[in-house]
Amino acid sequence: MEGLRVIEYQPELAEDALRIRNAIFPPLTLEQWLETTTMTGALAYLGDEVVGCIPMDQRDFLAAPGKPIRVIFENAVGTREDMRSRGVGSAMIEAAREFLSDRIDVMMVYRGAERSDGYRFYVKSGHYDMIYLRRGMWESPSGTREGVALGSLAEIAADAAGIHEAFVGSFGNIAGFPPRYPGYQYKKLGGHIYQVLPQETLYWRTPVSGPLEAYCIGGVRTGTAHSDGTITIQEMASRSGGEAMQRVLSAVGAEAAARQGSVARVTSQDDPFRSLMRKMGFVEPVRHTMIMAQVIRPQALFEKVCTDLSLVADLKIKVWTPTRDYVLYEGPEAQTEITVEGKDAEIYRMLGRRLDVQSAIEHDVISVQNGSVDIAQRLGSALSFAPWVYHHLDYI
Repeated sequence: MEGLRVIEYQPELAEDALRIRNAIFPPLTLEQWLETTTMTGALAYLGDEVVGCIPMDQRDFLAAPGKPIRVIFENAVGTREDMRSRGVGSAMIEAAREFLSDRIDVMMVYRGAERSDGYRFYVKSGHYDMIYLRRGMWESPSGTREGVALGSLAEIAADAAGIHEAFVGSFGNIAGFPPRYPGYQYKKLGGHIYQVLPQETLYWRTPVSGPLEAYCIGGVRTGTAHSDGTITIQEMASRSGGEAMQRVLSAVGAEAAARQGSVARVTSQDDPFRSLMRKMGFVEPVRHTMIMAQVIRPQALFEKVCTDLSLVADLKIKVWTPTRDYVLYEGPEAQTEITVEGKDAEIYRMLGRRLDVQSAIEHDVISVQNGSVDIAQRLGSALSFAPWVYHHLDYI
């Protein structure tokens, strides 16, 4: 579009960003917006008038256990009403790829509705699905509060160390979320999403006192059109197995029954509590939500996520897709040059540790020019599949 320019967001442009964002989404004050120091984004201008904004939260993200990468999550994407369907959004994504390329490995977004125009926009702009999510519902909850205490934000803060230990106990061998540290949960509950969509925060822990065995953080939306009384589980974990977790979920069910409401929790294929949830009455619908990703620094990403670079030390690895060619990695003892061939979606999954590489080669999902059985095995080991689980607490 003639005259359109896109620049990276800076704090001094906060009022311009909010002018677009607050016209479309539940509003934030300038003070609330500036509290988040990890925010960057793309701003589109036509002349001196701001016409589009994509806020982007910068995060570390575990592509595999112990393998953090640097990502941004796009959120509250919008253009001025009279400028929609004119390429402004695509221009902002394209510009962001350039100005983020010195420090961000992957662009990500939480997205839903695969048949929607919004989903098709992200596919068109180069994003592909990495994990599929389902919002399981417990419509007729019940249970007992025995052995479980119910608290709120203050108790979450007090239990920070125990919560972290329980989280690591349940999810230490799983990825797909920002790295945790003691106090992470309390900090996240003060983020933007809880300011624009306020909630009553609920915290269950077992036992009632002493060292924590299992917990659940949930919330009931208040004061908005989304307030239907549902308890949404935002994170739960156990350091002592399923029995303690079942005890906590039973208390969640008892609380929901007392409120005459239901319980919701987003789950996915590798969720360690999925079978327990089904046993207790959660019903999973057809998939609706996903995390989409666009790799912008494949070389840096490969070195960060590779299990062991010595596995490919003798290889020069190139990539071919229908849209691009590049050298992914050249080992210090490179003697053999190979080209991994695939669609962008499969290459992104491979680099995100979301693809069984050896199986994908065997089944012709991706192919390797000048490959061999040994090379396929080594690539499969270097980029072994990593289970991902989503936690609603991470949403922005």
